[in-house]
Amino acid sequence: MKFLNFLEIFRRDNWSDELTAMIGEMLELAHGMYGYTCGVIFDGAPDTDPQGRIYTPDKRINSLERTIRRRVVTRLSVTDSKGEVPSALIFMNVVKDAERLGDYVKNMHEIGDMMPADVDRALYRRHLAAPTATISSMFEETRRAFETSDEELAGRVIKTAKQEGRAHESLIRELTASDLRTADAVCMVLTLRFYKRLVSHMSNIATSIVMPVDLIDFYDEPEKGV
Repeated sequence: MKFLNFLEIFRRDNWSDELTAMIGEMLELAHGMYGYTCGVIFDGAPDTDPQGRIYTPDKRINSLERTIRRRVVTRLSVTDSKGEVPSALIFMNVVKDAERLGDYVKNMHEIGDMMPADVDRALYRRHLAAPTATISSMFEETRRAFETSDEELAGRVIKTAKQEGRAHESLIRELTASDLRTADAVCMVLTLRFYKRLVSHMSNIATSIVMPVDLIDFYDEPEKGV
């Protein structure tokens, strides 16, 4: 049986327009949380509104996840069309990844409380500025790719995620072997670990656009006998 990918489903079925917009909102909220967090950690911006900029958006993301899941289950329960099952599977999968983005950014925000009182933020920017900027761009590209079913843009997100994941691991090893004081090294390594999870979940979302349903999250992995 050949499973359809997201673009093929989108052409055949428009009941999912509203859910697609909700996924886009989840990604936009997580991106905003990320920008606020990076400002606090790397630029020393005052953490004056964590409730409004981190926790309230994260609750909204969680609420959207529950809404999407309910809509999917309701849709399947009131229709006899088996052709909508692939759409349902895609949304159930993607919404999980979108929700995790908010969780990881929220965890990353907590690193600010772990940083030394005399922290040299220029040191953090020197090591992490490039991946920080790349991830911000990936948030926007992932959202646009999903909302418009842009296969080319989704492919770029996947490629960037693979490159960034390898770069994060390399930098983690470099920082671990460095002579940085322990508190700084730990905070930067933790940040990179969260970065690696962020790009992984964005890549998962992008695979839903370019891959058939049964291969979502497994882009470019060799198939083995089942």
